[in-house]
Amino acid sequence: MYLTNIYLFSLFVLYPFNNNLNKHMISVIKNQSPYVIAISILGVIALIMLAPTEAMFSKVINDDFKLEYVDLIIKMGLIFFMGYSFIRMLKTQMLGGLTRQFPWRFKYLNLIPVYLFIIGLLGIYSRDFSQIALANLILLLFACLMVGFAEEYLFRGLLQPLFLRKYASRKNGVFLSILLASVFFGAFHLLNLARNDNVGQVLVQVVYAIFIGFFFGVLLLKTNKLIPIAFTHGLINFFFSLAFLPGIKTLQDEAAETVSFAPIILFLPLFIIGLLIYKKLNKKEIIEKLGIENINH
Repeated sequence: MYLTNIYLFSLFVLYPFNNNLNKHMISVIKNQSPYVIAISILGVIALIMLAPTEAMFSKVINDDFKLEYVDLIIKMGLIFFMGYSFIRMLKTQMLGGLTRQFPWRFKYLNLIPVYLFIIGLLGIYSRDFSQIALANLILLLFACLMVGFAEEYLFRGLLQPLFLRKYASRKNGVFLSILLASVFFGAFHLLNLARNDNVGQVLVQVVYAIFIGFFFGVLLLKTNKLIPIAFTHGLINFFFSLAFLPGIKTLQDEAAETVSFAPIILFLPLFIIGLLIYKKLNKKEIIEKLGIENINH
């Protein structure tokens, strides 16, 4: 099993850069457990995110804020490309909400997380915005959207459909599939320990990432579309990241030393709403999508 993980990990790294591996890689990955694929994905993400590229970019970018977010955009761009490539290779577009065959339904459900946009804005409404550079604002927005697309394509567009293929036909299999993809999404945030040595803060982030991941997973199956979810994800990140813009004085440095459970409370309603929406999911339609995927697979 260990050697299999190493082998699959190497294929994940080499696939985007060597088309000669395509046929061999497809046959190898199709026979792998979704758990092996998920762990391999986390390994590749860790390799990308922990790469010391900021030191290289610092030679041409002197501003710390721009350096951090340019670096983030490039890394998330690579992760997005990896997710998009494997979605196409493993043909998870149907359950991943990236096909026109099923229409975008229940569009209003995508507005549920708007309350988080408002909360993010309320956190900085009393600050002085006069010193904010428009270029920094645009850079932050683009970086946050890139994060949203990269993470949604990987975890909801790729991993969730793979778990659905394995478990959807079983009792409570759809719920388990959504939850597993969400747990791996939460585990992904443990990488923040490389930048933040406050373990408590990172663990809180893992928990609320699972909450929002579960909501997005249910929303995908209910609405049939991933791209609106990716935009929503990115905008949530954006509104909660405004406090990090140069020129906005906040208490973030003081807060860095404390552990707050407020984010869990803020995101808990999404998890609860996700559970309510889950009860209304059309399980037969999910099985139908699986049947279509099996024909095209």
